[in-house]
Amino acid sequence: MKRQVLSLLLIAFAFQTRAHRLDEYLQATRVAVATNTITLSIDLTPGVAVYDQLIVVIDRDHDGRISRQEANDYARKVLIDLHVKLDDKPVKLLLVDIHFPTLNDAREGIGVIQMKAAVRFSALAAGQHELAIDNQHLRAISVYLVNALVPKDRAIKIIRQERNENQSNYRLVFRREPAA
Repeated sequence: MKRQVLSLLLIAFAFQTRAHRLDEYLQATRVAVATNTITLSIDLTPGVAVYDQLIVVIDRDHDGRISRQEANDYARKVLIDLHVKLDDKPVKLLLVDIHFPTLNDAREGIGVIQMKAAVRFSALAAGQHELAIDNQHLRAISVYLVNALVPKDRAIKIIRQERNENQSNYRLVFRREPAA
């Protein structure tokens, strides 16, 4: 019986250890393309070993909580560090939403900062287009993931995705089908 309990505790500890990010700031971005909008959903998960480096950037008044102003300021910083081009022309991302976890969850490596940003335009012309993202946000402590979502808009067809080795640079080639 003792052996079974000990085994279960070891398994639980191993699972919990793997569940927490440790020494990286994971920046996972999902890209959604439509005929008049490109949306980036960004999940930022600080590992426990980099939490202290990150929190000084976010909690500017060092009061141990993230105010709405601090959250918005940090979101703007992230967006400034994302260099986005559509068909080789820089585009400006607009912040749609930001949600911060509790600082305790972030400190434990399980809190996720969730951001949504978008670029809106009148309508994409029919034909092939390219979206390029260069993520330069906190490169020294970050790892990146980027992926396009299956378009909800039937006029959009994903052709291919390209990434550099660490996925800080991403290129999405897609097509806007002509109106029927």
